[in-house]
Amino acid sequence: MLTFQTTLRNIKDRRNANKQALRHLAKTPFWNLISAYREGYLTNTNCKKSNYDILRLINTYNPETKKFNFRAGNEYAITSQDVADIFGLPNHGKQLPNTTTSTRPKLDFVNKYFMGVETLTKTEIDRFLDKALEDETPQGPMDVTRFIILELFISNLFCNSGCTLAWTCVTTINTVKDMKQYNWAKGVLDYMHFGLDQAIKNKKDKKKQPSVSGCLVLILVRNYIPSVVNTIIAFS
Repeated sequence: MLTFQTTLRNIKDRRNANKQALRHLAKTPFWNLISAYREGYLTNTNCKKSNYDILRLINTYNPETKKFNFRAGNEYAITSQDVADIFGLPNHGKQLPNTTTSTRPKLDFVNKYFMGVETLTKTEIDRFLDKALEDETPQGPMDVTRFIILELFISNLFCNSGCTLAWTCVTTINTVKDMKQYNWAKGVLDYMHFGLDQAIKNKKDKKKQPSVSGCLVLILVRNYIPSVVNTIIAFS
């Protein structure tokens, strides 16, 4: 989650591209969350998570009901409105296309940076973000904007153990207008549910490597790190 803060820190001194990209970012659905990162409110202290606690919560997850079943019959479900409240993401609009599998889109942005790239990885995103920051053409700041959002996706909202993203993540952020048409709160929640469902399946198969995809901070935030909620809501 905090690797995104490192990304923002690394580009802070690239003032020209950063300044223009910030104007674009301020118009996107992700600005509330990005602002919390930029202002340094998401720190190691208030974002620290326990893998032990995550594993305990995963063991209570019911993939059929999408709820966490605690003792004494108590059930807890995370809703898309919870995601909206926590991260300041919109909870309205079109459903996101498949965020787990996709084919490489024919977009100018993709052809410019990812020609010959089969899989969208964090390594590639990091590398081409640096390239975009050197682009002094009018298109450069918008490219930087897209890369910053992809960094947010791969480090937080749609993260996984393989550090990869579906190509649809690029399609949905091609323009600010594209970004604004989707229900991002539900998309983040659906991806987290997908990751939890897969984790339960893999748990039954001893040959599978145990891992969980998705924004796992969501299953901790209500009980363990309420300061994160309060911080991000303050920017909403």
